Amino acid sequence: MVPAKSIGRDEMLATSPLFTRHMVQPVPSREPVPVGLFVGNRRLALDVRRPMEFGALTLLSRRACSRRSADLEGLGPRAIAKRAIARWSRPIETGYFLDTRQIEPNNVSHLLMDIIPLCLSARRALGNVPCVFRPLQPRFEELLRYFAIEPVCTYRPVSGESLSFRLSRGLAQFGIEAQFDAPLYNYTGEVYADWVAAGKGQRKIFVSRRGPRSPTNAAELDALLSARGFATIYLEDFPIAEQIAAMQAADHVVAIHGAALAYLALKHRTRSVIEIMPPHVYHDHFPLGIGHKVDRYVQLIPNFDEDVQFQGWPAIYRHKQAPFAVDLRQLEAALDDDATEIGPERHEQAAIAAQA
Repeated sequence: MVPAKSIGRDEMLATSPLFTRHMVQPVPSREPVPVGLFVGNRRLALDVRRPMEFGALTLLSRRACSRRSADLEGLGPRAIAKRAIARWSRPIETGYFLDTRQIEPNNVSHLLMDIIPLCLSARRALGNVPCVFRPLQPRFEELLRYFAIEPVCTYRPVSGESLSFRLSRGLAQFGIEAQFDAPLYNYTGEVYADWVAAGKGQRKIFVSRRGPRSPTNAAELDALLSARGFATIYLEDFPIAEQIAAMQAADHVVAIHGAALAYLALKHRTRSVIEIMPPHVYHDHFPLGIGHKVDRYVQLIPNFDEDVQFQGWPAIYRHKQAPFAVDLRQLEAALDDDATEIGPERHEQAAIAAQA
């Protein structure tokens, strides 16, 4: 049996005609995250758990020529050009590489919760291996470079020792580098330990939004939170490093559901998080991803029609991206509970536990 441990880059655990195995890292078990869920006038108490419990994370490599295949269909000139580049251009020759092009980083949360943990895990085992991406928007590249990841952005094939990851449960193996329905950060250990910092900024912040998913009663909402000591910020107004510092500094966070919450992975503890969901939309993405680092996690939904969930993603997306009115009475109740339940003694205990 292969021992469940991490190893150095020059020591190989095992080889087969197909794969070389570079790392076996135990996946520690995790307790469920208690989440308070306010839905209209109802209050629910949830225990958000990992979808599956696994025993170990394994890093493998094999000789391969990797090509991007997603989103290359269609008859438009751009689709034809991408398809031609992916299928017929000369491969980029490299050594070890991690191809992330089958995972779509639609926002910084997808990078922080699903993709960067794989890049850092590969680097921990093998050094500074190239990470291959499709062409990215500048903010995504800025975030990758914050972690000293210099992305190789291309539609061309890449040839060399292609890295892949497996999660194991018993004798079963699950490939995770192409897609996964829960934040991979759950299974990669404390990959962000070297980037945890105290941050600079306000201790109580409200992360608001403009455009899609913006609050239609923003003036009343800002006034309510300002009276409670919260500063309203729009993270898109700042460079990535300043966005991260602002979230690291905050002890209490109220936020419209969005990618910024993923930055809370880059700190030891947050005293409270109140996540405001749009009507008829529910995700446990952030409780699952960062809830184990939060003393008290609450989600608010102004109202919820369960039928929307059964109509498929187009119906959910329509509600998710529309501006909406935040239920101020609901928010006040959550803030009142927060002031009662999170005292300095509990926070001190949590800080001691995190340091231990």
